[in-house]
Amino acid sequence: MSRIRTTPISVAVHPAGQSPIYGEQAIHVLVDDESGGPFIVLRQCNDYIKPGEVRMDMDELEAVVIAARALIQSHRDVQEESSGT
Repeated sequence: MSRIRTTPISVAVHPAGQSPIYGEQAIHVLVDDESGGPFIVLRQCNDYIKPGEVRMDMDELEAVVIAARALIQSHRDVQEESSGT
């Protein structure tokens, strides 16, 4: 029987009381890998910022870094498990 694993690949960082999906200050932190190793992608949907721009204060930045580190570690754990090391 095969083992099933659930691995988070994205996290929303947002102010309490604001939607994690479409809130103006919500920052989506995603782990991606194009066969060169994992990296972090940040996305923010806000009509008031320029395309490609992400805005955050220091508290949000700290939360983003914590989320990014957790996602990268989770990705590495899965890679190690699948390679048998």
